[in-house]
Amino acid sequence: MEVIVVNDGTQDISFLLDLFAGCPLRVIKNRGRGAASARNTGASHAQGEMLLFQDDDILPTEGYFQRHMSVCEKYPNSISVANCLYPEELIAKVSHQPFGRYRLKYEYDWKKRLDLKGLEDGLYAIDSVASFSCIMHKSTYLDLGGYNESFPYAGCEDAEFAYRARKKGYTLIFDEKNICYHNEMDRFDLSSWLRRQATGIKTAVIMCKLHPEGMNHPTWYTNTPLSRKDPIPVMLLKIKKFILSRHIVLISIFRITHVLENINIPDGILFRLYNALWLGYTYRSFQETYHEVFKK
Repeated sequence: MEVIVVNDGTQDISFLLDLFAGCPLRVIKNRGRGAASARNTGASHAQGEMLLFQDDDILPTEGYFQRHMSVCEKYPNSISVANCLYPEELIAKVSHQPFGRYRLKYEYDWKKRLDLKGLEDGLYAIDSVASFSCIMHKSTYLDLGGYNESFPYAGCEDAEFAYRARKKGYTLIFDEKNICYHNEMDRFDLSSWLRRQATGIKTAVIMCKLHPEGMNHPTWYTNTPLSRKDPIPVMLLKIKKFILSRHIVLISIFRITHVLENINIPDGILFRLYNALWLGYTYRSFQETYHEVFKK
């Protein structure tokens, strides 16, 4: 087993060489070139038969690596992703904040959004996988041509990779019993979360440029410009999003939300405001990217 750390930032992380003394580890600089490039760079230096991609805020549990490798051996034509949870101390900390409770309620149990098809005990075939903790044979990675580096933002390059894999007949697997912890202590701030949501939907536009069949997805047809051909419910939703996406409206809702967070307003009211901000920020971001990508 070898460990390859791709440093996409500016921090000096040479201390890892001492921390992992005795383990074959390399640190490779890849400053500011993005997640897809970082993964491709790491894979190009890897010498093993399997590739395990892991984000920098993922904490493995006991038996994690062995479980990943055993699933990859049993299902050679697959890409398998681990089950990601929050550390208990993170849950305890954010539960005291209204926005933390909002994210735990609506985003934490992401398994509910998966279409699970049982393969065997704890293993499920799914439609897509993320690359925060996924394993595949290197031959699979090479057959797919690696990650698409044309995405200017992180967040969709792994979904696009998984989409190509499924089209080529590879099985995408969710391993419920292989636990890792997502230690995203810095992602429970409302402003940074909104920026991340806005960035994520930008990549969805680029995804549809690369794969036009994606325009059948609700993310596409509920965010594109208003059209007379839109069904009435979609038209009303777009009008709502348009109003919420106006700069003065977003600023006003954000300031009101900040005030209400500090005076013990019931969660139900704040959650509605968070949803309104999400709708406004993502619609505005989608529109900007849509006109940039499709209306040049």
